[in-house]
Amino acid sequence: MITEVKIFNVNTFDTLFEAASPIQVSVRDEHKVTKFQVENGETRSDHIVVEAVEIGMELLLTGELKNSFSAMQQAYDAHQLVGIQTRVKTYQPMILVNFFHDEVPEMADAIKLSLRFSEWRTVEPEYGALPPRRVAKKTQSGTVNRGNVQTQTVSGQKKSIATKIMDGDPLFTGK
Repeated sequence: MITEVKIFNVNTFDTLFEAASPIQVSVRDEHKVTKFQVENGETRSDHIVVEAVEIGMELLLTGELKNSFSAMQQAYDAHQLVGIQTRVKTYQPMILVNFFHDEVPEMADAIKLSLRFSEWRTVEPEYGALPPRRVAKKTQSGTVNRGNVQTQTVSGQKKSIATKIMDGDPLFTGK
């Protein structure tokens, strides 16, 4: 049994763009090795950067062209997260980043689309208490009460020249 190439909604798993028939799918899954030179001139590597997966897809859109194209355009404009099922693997979440189409007279009842998807990686901030033993100054371990800090006025000796001019203070004193 051959698995069909499909684009689906990552939240509902409903198939999107039923009228689109994939012609070709190109998946780019890259890892880049960092390279740097050491003192003796040799090149060394000690780290790998995992790049976001990119998928290029050529589609033929048939049937109700206007409605199908409008649905795809809407997903593109709304930055809808999708999943892509290929014959060998499912990739999700992906976001449509390029949306090209060709209209030629020879294909009156179809449109050729070139789509490019990129892997969507959401940053999840971590919050939590930092134990006092993990910071240099024990008083800086918590940030809960930092909103209560009041400003303090600067004494005349520590004002900048611009502030002294604006305040009318003498610039040179004593000599």
